[in-house]
Amino acid sequence: MSNIPEDNQASKKAITANEERFRALVTATSDIVYIMSADWREMKQLDGRDFLVDTNEPLADWIPKYIHAFDQDKVRTAIEEARRETKIFQLEHRVLRADGTIGWTLSRAVPILDEQGNVREWFGAASDITEAKRAEEALKQAKEITEQQKRVYETITNNTPDLMYVFGLDYNFIYANEALLTMWGKSWENAIGKSLLENGYEPWHAEMHEREIDHVCATKKSIRGEVSFPHAVLGKRIYDYILSPVINEAGDVEAVAGTTRDITDIKQNEQRKNDFIGMVSHELKTPLTSLSAYLQLMEKNNPAQQDAMTKKILEQSVKQTRRMTNMINGFLNLARLESGKMFIESAPFELHTFLEEIAEETHMLYSQHRFVFPETGSVTVNGDTGKLAQVVNNLIGNAVKYSNLGSLITISAAVEVDELKISVTDQGTGIPQEEISSLFNRFYRGQNNNLIAGFGIGLYVCREIIEGHGGKIWVDSSAGNGSTFSFTFPISK
Repeated sequence: MSNIPEDNQASKKAITANEERFRALVTATSDIVYIMSADWREMKQLDGRDFLVDTNEPLADWIPKYIHAFDQDKVRTAIEEARRETKIFQLEHRVLRADGTIGWTLSRAVPILDEQGNVREWFGAASDITEAKRAEEALKQAKEITEQQKRVYETITNNTPDLMYVFGLDYNFIYANEALLTMWGKSWENAIGKSLLENGYEPWHAEMHEREIDHVCATKKSIRGEVSFPHAVLGKRIYDYILSPVINEAGDVEAVAGTTRDITDIKQNEQRKNDFIGMVSHELKTPLTSLSAYLQLMEKNNPAQQDAMTKKILEQSVKQTRRMTNMINGFLNLARLESGKMFIESAPFELHTFLEEIAEETHMLYSQHRFVFPETGSVTVNGDTGKLAQVVNNLIGNAVKYSNLGSLITISAAVEVDELKISVTDQGTGIPQEEISSLFNRFYRGQNNNLIAGFGIGLYVCREIIEGHGGKIWVDSSAGNGSTFSFTFPISK
């Protein structure tokens, strides 16, 4: 007969049954199951289930076989702590998988005690967390890259004098760089999440930007403008700004980003330049007008028997003074355009008389080309005759510049519905297609025009004059085939 009391036997059986149920549960739910000796020096058994190599016999050198070299010391330290305190061993660490690759496990081992309360072995289980750790590592790397990019972007945005900001779809600021915060005289905490009005914008200004934000969201296109705004330190300044959509992966606008540049100094310098050009041009024009008048008077009053050389000199002198006058007028008009002081003074005029005067001047200035002017009936047109004459004279002058001596230049005029159309056609060198879109820009000169005098302002001024009349100007041309410059404008405006 056994001397062990029945209640102790029952207790032992219950403990054994619980232990067996625990082992069965762990075995059923774990990727790896292992049994270690009490001192962890020997692995008694390991069911690797294709994740780790199985071990059915006691193994002493299990650490170098299963644990990655980088984590071996970490595993030993965790084992010593679990043994010392007789507590559950738990650790995430890298392992050497059955296929030779590196994996990750979350390993747990509980101490199994004998009747005296001493550890007789450790029963452990491990889960394959390789994919989770890879995802975690990828997320960590992505976060580091994001943080690095954020530092780069913040370095850029906070070290530029430009104002950079982002609006939410509720018109509130969700980002503002240091330059903008300085302009407001505010801190990040006091500005972000606030509306335009709350950040000191006047009602008209706030409403304007809100309309622009709506426009950007609706069209998914950028919008540009210019506005005056008071700076907290520098006073009232002029700003050029652009608002652009921030589009998400679904193709929807999720925010509106803005960049604003202080152009006050540029505007002031342009004004000073225009004032200077206007002053110099005006001062040159007065004596030049007198010189031109004296030359024309000499040309008319000289006796008929004057020698051919003197006559030729006078003719050329008149031509050159007219050319210089036209050039100065061009600079004056440019200065007036850029200062906003060039006005279109429309009045009724007779088209036939207008073209006759241009024809008379053209034949006198350009005797070495052939010209054809249109015959027009009695047509009354509303417009600024002085500025329209400047456009036609400029187009004729360009045709002469880029045409061979003796070639034909044709001027045509026709009323089409309620518009007047005037064209100047030459037989000159023509214009390459890639240059046509830039031809009417300020200071633009073609790539092959270096041998021909000019500053690239004539066609720019022509465009501004015609557009000031509510019309349009264009050119039809190709390299080597001559050009036709045309413009139209409403005859009754």
